[in-house]
Amino acid sequence: MKSNGYSPIDLMIQQTNQIFEQNQLTARPIEQFRHLYPNIEFNPEQKEKAQQIKADYNSLVKQRIQLEEWGKHEHGPYLVITSPLTGKQLEITNLIQFDMAKNPDFWKSSQLSIRVATRKPTKNLPHIFKATVKSGSNQRDVTIGTISIKSAKEHNIQPGMSIQQGKVEFHFGISDGMIDALKQQTREFVESVREETPLKEKTQLAAAIHDVSHTGESKNYSGLKRAGVAFTVFCEEAIAQLQNLQFTDMRVIGTQFNECAGRNFAGEKVTIKFEDDVNPREPEKTARWVTVEGNKLGIIDTRSPYLLAGYEAVASITSSNSTSVVITSLKNPTNQIQIDRIHQYGFSDRNWQGEQVKITLEAGQARKIIAKLDNQILGILNQKSADFLYQQLALKGRTIQELTITGTVNKAPPSYADITIDPDSVKFPESATSNAATVLIIDGLVEPRYQERTKQVLQNMIERAIARAVENGFDKIRFVDISPKPTQEIGETLQQLSEEQKDIEIEFIGAKSPKQGARLLIQSSDIILGVKTAETTEIIDFVASQGKAIATYIPETGRFRRLNLPALQKTNRDLHTDL
Repeated sequence: MKSNGYSPIDLMIQQTNQIFEQNQLTARPIEQFRHLYPNIEFNPEQKEKAQQIKADYNSLVKQRIQLEEWGKHEHGPYLVITSPLTGKQLEITNLIQFDMAKNPDFWKSSQLSIRVATRKPTKNLPHIFKATVKSGSNQRDVTIGTISIKSAKEHNIQPGMSIQQGKVEFHFGISDGMIDALKQQTREFVESVREETPLKEKTQLAAAIHDVSHTGESKNYSGLKRAGVAFTVFCEEAIAQLQNLQFTDMRVIGTQFNECAGRNFAGEKVTIKFEDDVNPREPEKTARWVTVEGNKLGIIDTRSPYLLAGYEAVASITSSNSTSVVITSLKNPTNQIQIDRIHQYGFSDRNWQGEQVKITLEAGQARKIIAKLDNQILGILNQKSADFLYQQLALKGRTIQELTITGTVNKAPPSYADITIDPDSVKFPESATSNAATVLIIDGLVEPRYQERTKQVLQNMIERAIARAVENGFDKIRFVDISPKPTQEIGETLQQLSEEQKDIEIEFIGAKSPKQGARLLIQSSDIILGVKTAETTEIIDFVASQGKAIATYIPETGRFRRLNLPALQKTNRDLHTDL
């Protein structure tokens, strides 16, 4: 919602906007939530029944949604005209919005000749096409209605299209009663499924419905759909599953490229943490990473569930079996090639650990390069390695056929790892659980004659913020510097105060952008303290527009400016305060 003022309503809007900005819900593929009933088994008959329940429920919901969408823009009675040549039917809607509806003879028509023309869409009637008929002695074009949005899409309607002597059928419009009837029919269907299912089978059928509702329907399916039937039909069973964390199994991919690439996990339990960082495949986006002991393991596979950023847990990690080996040249250890699909050939059981071998490369079918060892196939040359060799050989005027490479062989790092979380070990992010207050600091350059006084005032403001945090019962107070040009001075001041203060823990997070800092203010008593200068005005205006409580000192006047503070919300005027 847009808001540019400082009235009570504006402040409410700004605070609401900030809440929703902090907790944006991002659509996630439904497959991530498939295993809500991990230990509940169901048979093929129950799965088939679940698929039918899902289809029937979704059909009822789809009908209701279609009627609701129709009712938004297709008002009142409408007619359907059928082409005598093609049999195609066209819906002409909003009849009562046009003057032809005032003619009683129009409603008696059994046949009409209509022509499609363009119209200027409006908010209430966004249709871009209308239907016209010839009327009167001068045979002028008269609009009888709009071409329904559904028909325009279905038949790829274009201006100038016409139907001559088409059969006409009039229909009543969509009423609220019709929509309510469909809602009631849906409720009755849900109740009938519950009542007809034996008590001992309810959990199994609930699991089956959840499974078929959270499965991709085709290879091209994006996974972003709703699965309301799984929670509507057996709501109590779903709630029971939510008492404990069910989504404990997940897969991390790209492990061969990251900081744990040299580590082969064999089910050992370690502490992991979920973090947001740059997506290596799409650098302009973020991805959910898993770190182990501070080192990046990989990113969560899109089909796997995951915990929010900042969460920690104890988990067992099992690396995938490597299906590739890396050969390092003895002549030049910086040159390496990778052989893939070794599990499909004669050395699948070999555990390579630096053995010295001589590899022969041969051109195979479909541009594949076969790697052989002692006349047996070792695997297929990795495409990137093949491109590298082609480039190097081209410089020397050689071909890859019968090329031999002497080097050491090691298993390639695993490309993924499977994680199983101990649900009892999950630790929430500190920001969500700690009893901490947050203060943002905005400092800027002032004229030399005001510097000493301004420094003392800012320190007094910081000390008062610490005292208020103690009075309010906080265990910790965090300071964040969002100044346009952060300096070490704030950190040094806080370090000194931390040594003197024994009633509360003082933490200096460091410098952050104004937007990042504003998101850290989650307590009602959190505040921004600053010095108003030419270079800080823009930052002050920004955080004030976010509805955050802020107190700034104006060096030139010796006055304070308070914004969004509850006690002074009505005036927000300049005040002179003795320090």
